[in-house]
Amino acid sequence: MNKEKIFNGEFYCTKGSYRIRNNGNIELRVRYYGHDGKLHDKSFSAPSLEKCYAKAIQFWYEYNDFLCRPSSTIPEILEAKFANDLKLNFIKEQTYFSNIKDTNPIKRHLVGQIPIRDVTEELIEDFLEEITKYAPGTIDIIFIDLKMAFRIAKNEEIVAKDIMQSRDIRKPKSSKITKKVQALTIEEQELVLNDFRTRKLNYGSNDYRNQLLIQLYSGMRMGEVNALTPEDIDFDNNVIHVRNTVIKIKEKPQLGDTTKTFAGCRDIPISNTLRPVLEQALSKMKPNDLNLVFYDFKNNGPFSTNVASRYFSRVCKRVGIEPRGSHSLRHTFATRCIEAGVPAVVLKKWLGHTDIHVTLDTYADVFDRMHNDAVDKLDIHLDALNNGDI
Repeated sequence: MNKEKIFNGEFYCTKGSYRIRNNGNIELRVRYYGHDGKLHDKSFSAPSLEKCYAKAIQFWYEYNDFLCRPSSTIPEILEAKFANDLKLNFIKEQTYFSNIKDTNPIKRHLVGQIPIRDVTEELIEDFLEEITKYAPGTIDIIFIDLKMAFRIAKNEEIVAKDIMQSRDIRKPKSSKITKKVQALTIEEQELVLNDFRTRKLNYGSNDYRNQLLIQLYSGMRMGEVNALTPEDIDFDNNVIHVRNTVIKIKEKPQLGDTTKTFAGCRDIPISNTLRPVLEQALSKMKPNDLNLVFYDFKNNGPFSTNVASRYFSRVCKRVGIEPRGSHSLRHTFATRCIEAGVPAVVLKKWLGHTDIHVTLDTYADVFDRMHNDAVDKLDIHLDALNNGDI
């Protein structure tokens, strides 16, 4: 922001007057019109007149509730934006904390430790080269955050140029090898289920088997399973109402107030295989403050997603298959559905995907396998037509 504009009627009436105080500091006195339409006096003290003006400009930004300050770093601008979105109910609390966490790679680099007005294209390019070690989704988020911070800074006249709009600044590609979450084969699934049936738990240990079975037979995310209440399990209409999830706020699991996405709010049919698992889970439920079917009494709160996932990894090791997280049970459910001929558009709804392309892309290899079976069925049908059997 041009200093002359601020001190010539845009905010302050004049450039103000100053005096030297007994301690040697300069005191700048200025007048401005407030939101109430009245004239107000304001003083700023600093070792030099230039620093007094800098304080006066800082006050102008704060008074007008701008997201940026002359000294604001990229993470500070983003945090102010997220806090403002939260205040205006554009985002939920869990999204706010998730967004804050996403800025950590920026904070760790010099690009996030100096005022945004001092950030150069060279520094941005150096940072973008460094983040190639992250997964593609993480890089997408970081790149969007950088563009948003510079757009805000440009709009509020903290920077003269939005360097993220430069042709030389391009989103990097990830060098990380993406590990695809694999579903259990039918044989592996039976090994796991046999362990669930026969394994005796140590006294006092938490039992995660029903949570894992619900994930296997419903495709729910583990956070959604851990957020279930008895009211969500609707035996009369034979559906599970998925309306919430467990989130992490400052590394502590807490019950959210909605699902991960809008599409996450859904009804999942209760299959004949799933029903007895739900009935057993309800019969074992103990009263708790959150009315959750699954409650961590040791930590007095909802279960973290990670604990059930770690338990499942131990199960995999015991039965001699590749250890993996419990999320593979969600993929196993989807795979069994595709093998059974459930249409992709129906599966999308059951899984709570926001877009049909997510479903098709995630399970492309499974759909490809089913295409081969479909060709065999077509051949049988055409042969029957040609032979006059139909």
